[in-house]
Amino acid sequence: MTRGVGEKEGYGKKLERLTKRAARSLLAALTSSRKRSHASGAGTKPVKRLIVIRQHNQFGDVLCTVPLLRALTDKFKPEELAVIVSPQNLDALAGCRYVTTLINYDKLSFYRHPSMFLKFAGELRKGYDVLLVPSNVSLSLTNDVMALFVKAKTKIGPASLESKSNRTSSVYDVAVDLNWGNYPVHQSFRNMKVASPLGIGKGNDDGRLEYEVDSGYARDAEIFVRKVARDGVPKVAVHAGAGKPPNRWNVVNFATLSDLLHDELYADIFLTEGPMDHEVIERLTNLIKAPFVRVRNRAISFVAAFLKQMDLVVTNDTGVMHLAAAVGTPTLSLFGPTDPLQWAPLGKRNRFIMGKGGDINSIGVDKAFALAKKVIQTN
Repeated sequence: MTRGVGEKEGYGKKLERLTKRAARSLLAALTSSRKRSHASGAGTKPVKRLIVIRQHNQFGDVLCTVPLLRALTDKFKPEELAVIVSPQNLDALAGCRYVTTLINYDKLSFYRHPSMFLKFAGELRKGYDVLLVPSNVSLSLTNDVMALFVKAKTKIGPASLESKSNRTSSVYDVAVDLNWGNYPVHQSFRNMKVASPLGIGKGNDDGRLEYEVDSGYARDAEIFVRKVARDGVPKVAVHAGAGKPPNRWNVVNFATLSDLLHDELYADIFLTEGPMDHEVIERLTNLIKAPFVRVRNRAISFVAAFLKQMDLVVTNDTGVMHLAAAVGTPTLSLFGPTDPLQWAPLGKRNRFIMGKGGDINSIGVDKAFALAKKVIQTN
């Protein structure tokens, strides 16, 4: 008898849970004798070499780590600030001037090329003054395992996240409760809380994002825009995609808004599109009446440079929203189930609209157009 796909997936998930449970138990046993504190004088010690583990979560989450990196740099002026990231998020910090070393945690390459794993392990064992593991969305067993093997004088990580206990927090010398209560705290500042034992907090930074545009890509993007854009009219990028369907404003609304921006403000419309957005953008191109330029599947460095050329970016809650704000372009962000007080870009040039009851499609086109018009005319 052949088992169904659902049954096979069920076994796979059970095996994954059992493997993680065994790993947690082993990790706890290996570190059970570690002396650990919830408070520390770590901030009084010299800090010249730091390493931050940020290998999980999505592109925008990783970009929201920049204020933490900036605060660490401002306070300690370290000789080295290394960050461990996954391959899909390398570009999120490639334009970060505070990072001296980006360490690629590429599991697939480790399997194929053991020498790559040895190089990675060597980076972990170089010796650091402080290890930090920020956690703003979820706890990660992989982070804790990695932290165990990092050679650092002081290791700081999560004791709990939103009241959920970290069962492998014993790997850290200093464990921090990452709990924010019932009031919203922006993700930029959530990332910073793990550094509180070092004397770093919300008062050390304004939470804005940064992304330094590569000069070569800046030149390419400027040439690209100059070829297709008209002089003296607003340039508006519209990003209708998002990884999570509930975060997507209806494409009919995006098409109507684009037409209004063109007809009423004479704006040039650019449709940005990542590899996962093809289906959404195809539908949008069939609905929009205004002329548009489609920007498809470009490298993140080019997209960053292109967004910097825009006068406004209208976007769902997704990575492009964070990237546009990071290069300094005004954003109008549309929110549904996610909390804009946690995720919307900070800064006076950025605006957001929140759908009623967590429904992004309760946002009216007229309201979005009025706010988009205001942002364009005041920036």
